Amino acid sequence: MNPNSTQTAASIETHRRGTTMQSFDPDVMAVALQGVRLEHVQLESGVFRGQIAHTASADARVDWGRYGLSVLSRGDLNTEMVTLMVGIGGHGDWRAHGQRAVTGDIVVFPERGELLMACPPQAQWLSMQVPRHRLELAGLSTHRCFSGSAHRMPGAIHASLQQALDDLAPALAPPGGALGLGDAEINQAHNELLSVLLSELVRRGGAGDAGVSISPGERWRVIRRAEEFLDGNDSPAVRIDDLCVAACTSLSRLERAFREAFGVGPRRLLTMRRLAAVRSELLRGQADAAVTEIATRWGFFHLGQFSKEYRALFAERPSDTLRASRGLLASNRGEAWAGPRGGAGTS
Repeated sequence: MNPNSTQTAASIETHRRGTTMQSFDPDVMAVALQGVRLEHVQLESGVFRGQIAHTASADARVDWGRYGLSVLSRGDLNTEMVTLMVGIGGHGDWRAHGQRAVTGDIVVFPERGELLMACPPQAQWLSMQVPRHRLELAGLSTHRCFSGSAHRMPGAIHASLQQALDDLAPALAPPGGALGLGDAEINQAHNELLSVLLSELVRRGGAGDAGVSISPGERWRVIRRAEEFLDGNDSPAVRIDDLCVAACTSLSRLERAFREAFGVGPRRLLTMRRLAAVRSELLRGQADAAVTEIATRWGFFHLGQFSKEYRALFAERPSDTLRASRGLLASNRGEAWAGPRGGAGTS
């Protein structure tokens, strides 16, 4: 959002990290992506409606938008970061650099890349800007992901990606985007988003070692290194690329090792660890404990989905866990206050 914008209240409503447009406004849309200026052209007749949410952390920028009408976007992108763009939804095809694209495709732009994209009506899109080294740390191939000024990685929105988008929408999507969340929570949301996007790029053939087998000995070494890293890190914001570095392997090999050893991938295991951490806090039954605050601090932003996952894993609702633990603590305090009861055999 341009802090110097003089648009009228009739065309724009401003939120802390989001913009709601009641008409087509090229000046406001020029900063749809943080750090760059883009040109926008409305491609179909009608009254335009749109929303954009912006969030930024130490080394990532996320922009999440919805446009009611078809729009052409063009311009130079970030000179220091790679840009990942995902078409999340829309009525019809997208056009990326003159090529047909569909909802679910991921387009990877290198530093100093050029955006030339036409979105369909009712489009929803997501852009993430990150330093190149974060992709390289996860073993993503420069050749496979950064050919030309834009490289399209086709594919439908996988269930894991859709679930992650649903979970992260309360933190990152319009209209407000991250309202009420602190820097730590935004950082956690960005890490989770990058983790799932990296996994998607690996799944779509972006890994340099795609298809290479992993021996039992290497699998054991990868698992041991990963476990040592996780044992020494109790933060909710464990980055998947840091886990790859600690395990001395790529994301594709890390995922294979985890699935063969644990039956789940590293992202799912990290989620289950965070669920266990939430349960630990709820079991303490502190008087000032609140399910929403604890869940959000551990990176669960979609509280309905969090409650569903928690109940599926532990066979009870998080509120039930907190209520039971408080009841037990109160009972123990009552017994301690009453002291030992007299009776036969006592003096």
